[in-house]
Amino acid sequence: MGLNNIEHTPVWYRLLYALANLFFRLFYRRITVTGKHHVPKGEQLIFASNHQNALMDALAMLFAYGKPVVFLARADIFKKQRIARLLYFLKILPVFRPRDGAETMNQNYETFARTSRVLKAGVPIAILPEGTHSPIKKLQPLKKGICRIAFLTAESQDFKSDILIVPVGIDYTHYSRAGTELLVNYGEPIHVAEYYALYRENPQKAILQLRDRLAAAIKPLMIHVEQEEYYHTVQQLLLINRENRGKPEPGENKRGHHFAADRDFIGRLDLAAAADPAMLPALEQACTSYFNLLSHYKLRDRLFHPPQAGLLTIILQALFSLLLLPVHLAGMIFNYLPYKLPVIITKKVKDKQFLSSLHYGLGMVFFLFWYLIAGIVLGFITGNLIITISALIFLAAAGLFAFYHYIRLKVLIGRFRLLMLKNTGDEEYHHIKAAREAILQLLKNNGLTE
Repeated sequence: MGLNNIEHTPVWYRLLYALANLFFRLFYRRITVTGKHHVPKGEQLIFASNHQNALMDALAMLFAYGKPVVFLARADIFKKQRIARLLYFLKILPVFRPRDGAETMNQNYETFARTSRVLKAGVPIAILPEGTHSPIKKLQPLKKGICRIAFLTAESQDFKSDILIVPVGIDYTHYSRAGTELLVNYGEPIHVAEYYALYRENPQKAILQLRDRLAAAIKPLMIHVEQEEYYHTVQQLLLINRENRGKPEPGENKRGHHFAADRDFIGRLDLAAAADPAMLPALEQACTSYFNLLSHYKLRDRLFHPPQAGLLTIILQALFSLLLLPVHLAGMIFNYLPYKLPVIITKKVKDKQFLSSLHYGLGMVFFLFWYLIAGIVLGFITGNLIITISALIFLAAAGLFAFYHYIRLKVLIGRFRLLMLKNTGDEEYHHIKAAREAILQLLKNNGLTE
């Protein structure tokens, strides 16, 4: 597969897709997709999402859709022929920007002709219209490129067919870590054909209107923190407010419920901040004091959420963990090297938005080779294919268990530390509780909690 037949899906791509999809689903603890009914079948589709997490955002769109998708990326990464061939194999097309030189802009017409062919073949296009990733959960101003691409692709079809832009919201509980949760929200598609008449009359006006409508469609599908100056404080308040999210209704998606509760809280926080400009500075000061205390005593806010674990609960959980220790050790020891290598290699990476992408990519390669070598060695030792495969499955499952069990052990240690502080350092415990209560009281005074 190359540039001229990028809409085709050869067997090697299917194999890579299956492997990458499997590892992607193992990389995250839970992946939730909502609004899939908004994605129509048999239409020419362009997916457009917010962008916080480098390569992982593109993979989130790809694997949430469940079928091949062609991506558009800046043309400068296609300069080297070998890299270009790899990108074409991965179904990525180049888009030339004005900064690439005026003489290159005509090459975009070739890209638009190919996007037209791809869309007609039933393969969607995916674009990250912010143009760059951001470390904060806030939709950055959209570039006009996605709208130009939509209109020029339509123009290459003589405006005879509609093109639908499907807004996508992506949210991570923690974007730079494995083992966290990923949410992909699809919104109602935008019919580009609604703007064809305006585009013929005034292309620039049509592009701006479509861009603004797309931005308005993406924002409700993601966590959008308008108060950028107080972004860190807002994130801390979301942690504290978790206990006020309420429980999902029967049949309601838990992750979707929490997402909606967080968005509602941020919306009410924005309104309260507009009514009282002194509120956010006061909350920032209170949060700084409280979270500094938590850091000093090596505690986390979730330990204070009711119900707090008692001594008996902690002992029972510790005994249960002790019983499972052999499985934990087996999984940790066997999988330690392919797990740790990506962490060591990426230690000096300054841009945290690339961390999970690098951990994912390097981890997939290292684990694949590690298990291939282990399979060959085990097969040689046992001489039995069934025993070899069973052993590899057990070790993989034990590795996943060790990863999540380690996280649970950290929570258990935190619960024990809090209990000890409560029983032996009564003054310190009440100091932390008072700092937390001060935040809750500020929220209550501004109508943000009951």
